[in-house]
Amino acid sequence: MAVRIHNQADVFISKNSNLPIARIITQSTGSGACELWEQPLQPGDVIPMHYHLVEETITFATGKISVILDGDPYEINADLNGTSSILLPSRLHHEIRNIGDKATSMLAFFPSVNPEIFPVRKSV
Repeated sequence: MAVRIHNQADVFISKNSNLPIARIITQSTGSGACELWEQPLQPGDVIPMHYHLVEETITFATGKISVILDGDPYEINADLNGTSSILLPSRLHHEIRNIGDKATSMLAFFPSVNPEIFPVRKSV
């Protein structure tokens, strides 16, 4: 088992948000059953409504974030209240937005390898 330096991880651009996601822990780093992603969020960045087929845990150590969970809005202020986490059941529609005035990042843990992102498209 090796220590993973986050800024040395493989990065991909999400097709849902067009934002970078670093894959910290994956099968290629020795994981057999889980993944850990880190995603930076600049002020105003939005991860549009989406879901996964597995549950997800998201952690914010800093920042002010708006989260919409199945249509219900929540605000996280990790700068004021400390590190905060959310447990998202599988298939829960969620959207995340940095509403603060400084960059932050989130850690996303999945109890599965290669979790997929399913965008939720609004009907026109």
